[in-house]
Amino acid sequence: MYDLVIEDATIVSSQGRLVADIATKGGTIAYVGPRARGRAKNRISAIGKFLMPGIIDLNVQLGAPFADSWASGTRSAAAGGVTTVIATGLGEPNTISRAALRKRRKEAKANARVNFGFWAAATGSNDDQVKAMLDDGALAVEVRLGGDGPTIDTDTLARLFAESPGLLGIYPELGEFFNDDAEEGMHNQIRPPEASEEGVRRIISLVKKHNRRVHICNLTTAAELHLLDPLKGDLPISTGVTPHHLFLNAESHQKLGHRLKCEPPLRDELDRRSLWTALKRQRIDAVSSNHRAWTLASKEVPYLEAPNGIPGLESTFCLMMFAVHHGRIGLERMVELLSEAPAAILGLGSKGRIDKGADADLVLFSEGTLERLDRSGLHSESGWSPYVGREVSPRPDLVVVNGNIVAARGEIMDDKSRGTEVRSGT
Repeated sequence: MYDLVIEDATIVSSQGRLVADIATKGGTIAYVGPRARGRAKNRISAIGKFLMPGIIDLNVQLGAPFADSWASGTRSAAAGGVTTVIATGLGEPNTISRAALRKRRKEAKANARVNFGFWAAATGSNDDQVKAMLDDGALAVEVRLGGDGPTIDTDTLARLFAESPGLLGIYPELGEFFNDDAEEGMHNQIRPPEASEEGVRRIISLVKKHNRRVHICNLTTAAELHLLDPLKGDLPISTGVTPHHLFLNAESHQKLGHRLKCEPPLRDELDRRSLWTALKRQRIDAVSSNHRAWTLASKEVPYLEAPNGIPGLESTFCLMMFAVHHGRIGLERMVELLSEAPAAILGLGSKGRIDKGADADLVLFSEGTLERLDRSGLHSESGWSPYVGREVSPRPDLVVVNGNIVAARGEIMDDKSRGTEVRSGT
């Protein structure tokens, strides 16, 4: 007997569309085909609706000191169609040792409503712990060249390229380029575009030398794209971008104040438009939220005291579907950016696809309608979103995690089920 059968869904992948039934059993997809015969505990008609693999968010901050706990943050994820969150090294404690990884894993296992995984943060002095964390299940090595959390210099980066195991996920802003003398509140000047541009230039040089695979997190500028574009397909570099850098700009920051202070900063309108062009031309590989939720009270303080970060887990799908609605990208491209590419980047072979034997992480949704994002419907403990009042697509009709229906139309349907940890190569 099947656990769940979704009938007559239009399955969307980067390769196209297929109308079929999907049947799940024991947390995996047991059948994909014209008619799922046999009994099922639950049957759902999906005529006229689309089905995509669950969204995998590569960059999420959950737990103290952030506003969102693993419980509230993963409720937000589930409501927005995110079925797997990958936690960055930032948190209490920072994920810089095996002990810290195990503490955060324990918290996630007890509270996460969706699947989860971890980055292992490099500090430049914890090489043995980085290897231990990778051996203990961390998915890849997180490297920050400036900003919040553990950061390293470029000499240490060169050593990591030469010696460290695993995929390097690099935040390219170089701290040595930050300009503390710029006018207070002008975040885009204090952390200028040149910091990201030069970081990408040094990363490219090291990739050419060592020919090792890296993922550059959170591109923000046209200058970075100009450096990377000629090398696309020739070097083992994948790249990511956040929705807030696609939908907001430095002018938005000036209008809404410190609540939009984030890292990297929101850039100029030309940079924002360049990101969209690159996204459409398949020069950027993945979209992830870089969800870092803070309450408005913690953000509405003097500039230097305001923390970096914007909540985004629950709005990523709505915003990207809005882009589809207006023809900025196609539906197939959206699935590639949110599901297929993130799974490939981290080597999650059983995710990011709808095939027999794959994990039953599914998002069922409709196309064609828009609505205003309402603050009252948000699950984040931050209590706000920069997109409240903005026209977006509705949240998914149905979100399935490991075969369990966890959310429908933005409401949590099963608050007792828990996600499982993901591992590379599975």
